[in-house]
Amino acid sequence: MINAFIIGIRGKMGSNLISCAESCGFTVTGGLDLTECENPKTFTDPQKADVPYDVIIDFSSPSVNTLEAIKFLCLKNDCPAVIATTGYGEKYRNAITDLSKSVPVFMSANFSLGVAAAKEAIKAVKKVLGNDFDIEIVEKHHKSKTDSPSGTALSLINAISDGKTVVYNRNGKRGSNEIGVSSVRGGGVIGEHEVGFYGENEVITVTHTALSRKLFALGAFKAAAFVIGKPPGLYGMDDLTAELIQTKIL
Repeated sequence: MINAFIIGIRGKMGSNLISCAESCGFTVTGGLDLTECENPKTFTDPQKADVPYDVIIDFSSPSVNTLEAIKFLCLKNDCPAVIATTGYGEKYRNAITDLSKSVPVFMSANFSLGVAAAKEAIKAVKKVLGNDFDIEIVEKHHKSKTDSPSGTALSLINAISDGKTVVYNRNGKRGSNEIGVSSVRGGGVIGEHEVGFYGENEVITVTHTALSRKLFALGAFKAAAFVIGKPPGLYGMDDLTAELIQTKIL
């Protein structure tokens, strides 16, 4: 078993990680959160974390304190980090890049393998269709989500933008050479992303719907298994997807 230490262990995703750890070959030995408790042992101060761990998994809120905790814990045990928290600004990203020079860091806005597959699919569709189709992305999440558009939507945009102007929550007529992005927030929607290619005579859509937060936990553990043993550097779902595709081809 691989020992994992979870930042944000008492949140919704922390609970999902705990519940499916064993089936993924991991043991959750402890974590970091706002209150101390047992089973698994939870600390409020990273410097007091006295449990063994081989990888750090972060599903908390983006902050300087969180990044300082990740850095301290990784360097203490010379172990990798899996960062699943979305909403990090440029300042935080620079700190993450600096950390990746010392230890391997796996960072992604979405740890769903289904989303990774959808991303590969839309790149293929875009390559076949060229620039003759209008592209619109609609992303839906629960009403408590703080960042908009979602990190996943941004990654989908980056995969197919090709220099197009990105228009968020359009108001008015569509222009040429644009990608439209619309955000919906309501209820308890876990996550839904639809990429539509709209032509004069046909429409192609690629949709991913999350039915359970467990899928993100499963993906995070797969990312952790991937990044352990890698040299220092910044890794993401594209690296994991490439390895999975190569493995299946061979």
